[in-house]
Amino acid sequence: MRLVVRMGEFVMRTILLALVVATTAACSSTDQGPPAQVAGDYTLTVTDNQNGCNVENFTTGATQSGITVSITQNGSSLSATGTGSMGLMLAFATGDTLNGYIDGQAASLSSTVGHTQGGCAYSTTATVNLVFSGNQFEGNVLYTDSGNGSPDCGVMQQCTSSQKVTGSR
Repeated sequence: MRLVVRMGEFVMRTILLALVVATTAACSSTDQGPPAQVAGDYTLTVTDNQNGCNVENFTTGATQSGITVSITQNGSSLSATGTGSMGLMLAFATGDTLNGYIDGQAASLSSTVGHTQGGCAYSTTATVNLVFSGNQFEGNVLYTDSGNGSPDCGVMQQCTSSQKVTGSR
């Protein structure tokens, strides 16, 4: 049986990941310098790349824009909250606030969200890498789904999809 993620759920996961991108930083052994000052309200654009998870309505090259995020910062710690109707959808799917860190201009985070559909329990791990430059950022989101071994999981047993994300305040 082939599972298909509903577009609304995928958009919510995309928003979550965009927030994660905007709110987390590289935990590397190399100091990237003092944290960039990134607090503010951002408008995001997400472009679909690879669709290895066969997500419904996910089309390579398609763009979603107008996603809004509010970021607060305390030193290298960041918190981001989805705002507007997209924020409400995010709250329904995964919670509306994310927390993370920034190191210099670089941000990176992995986040896992659990889902169930039929007999399949699967998790989506989002790995986001981002670089801030002034009032803008750009980066990539990699989604990896891993299932519980149920035949109901279909492609969600192990698959990868990716997107490009940009934002400005």
